[in-house]
Amino acid sequence: MDNLIKQVVELDKSKRVDLKRLEEEKAKLNSFFREERTRLQTKYQTEANKTLELRKKEIDDIISKAKINAKKDYEAKLKELIDTYNEQKKDWVESLYQYCISIEN
Repeated sequence: MDNLIKQVVELDKSKRVDLKRLEEEKAKLNSFFREERTRLQTKYQTEANKTLELRKKEIDDIISKAKINAKKDYEAKLKELIDTYNEQKKDWVESLYQYCISIEN
C-alpha cells in the first residue's frame, strides 16, 4: 500500500511539473501571439500605406492630365471665340446700326 501511495504522490508531483511547464508554454504562446499580431498589423499597415500612396499618385497624375487637357481646350475655344469676334465684329456693328436706324423709322 505504501508503494501505491508513493506512486500516486510521484505521479501527482510529475503531473504538477508537467502542468506548470504547460502553463509556462501557454504564457509564452500568448506573448508570441501578441507579438505576431503586432508584427502582422505593422506589415499590412505598411503595405496598405504604400498601396494608398501609389493610388493617390495615380489619381494626382490623372487630375493633372485632365487639368492640362481642360486648359488646352479652354485656350482653343477662347482663341476660336476671339477669332470669330474679330472676323464678325464689323458685320455685327453694321447689323446693329442698321437695326437701330430701322426702328426709328
